[in-house]
Amino acid sequence: MKLKKYSGEMLAWTAALHTVVGIVVYWKQIADIASDGFINAIEPQLHANRAAAFWFLSFGLLLFMLARLMNWLIRVKGTDVPKFVGVHLLVLSLIGVFFMPVSGFWLVIPQAVVIIRR
Repeated sequence: MKLKKYSGEMLAWTAALHTVVGIVVYWKQIADIASDGFINAIEPQLHANRAAAFWFLSFGLLLFMLARLMNWLIRVKGTDVPKFVGVHLLVLSLIGVFFMPVSGFWLVIPQAVVIIRR
């Protein structure tokens, strides 16, 4: 089985897991943002945890968008995901692991390696 053709699906599952974890971990901050009416409800200097929740969830959505693009390349265009995508994911993950060793960045490292390998 060639794992590379499933790289977009693997990243989509990682993005989904990331988003679910973010909703669970940041539930209070999400509820506070909602109770303040969403618009202008995050002032980073006053609401660091709300800002963290926003960026955590935003990153999950961006990761999912990248996964969809990868799936489109593989399934619709019939091409491999470019190696540079794997390299960027690997670098991002290694930086993330360096600064936050107890995190989900570890999940992306093997996925990046699959994309990079021939």
